[in-house]
Amino acid sequence: QVDNSSLTGESEPQTRSPEFTHENPLETRNICFFSTNCVEGTARGIVISTGDRTVMGRIASLASGLEVGRTPIAMEIEPFI
Repeated sequence: QVDNSSLTGESEPQTRSPEFTHENPLETRNICFFSTNCVEGTARGIVISTGDRTVMGRIASLASGLEVGRTPIAMEIEPFI
């Protein structure tokens, strides 16, 4: 079992196994992420991606590429300031 609380916020340990269970890498039971801690059992793993090529790297890249614009309320009150 693994602790994914730093990644998902789940407080209960999650079971992992060698079987592929879902197309989504965040949902399948055969992948663990960098911040995952093993809390019960033993395992052996291989690194399949590093850095920006990981799921978390892609999420971070997408999040950092968002433009920060003015909110609609800020545009509405600007003439009064």
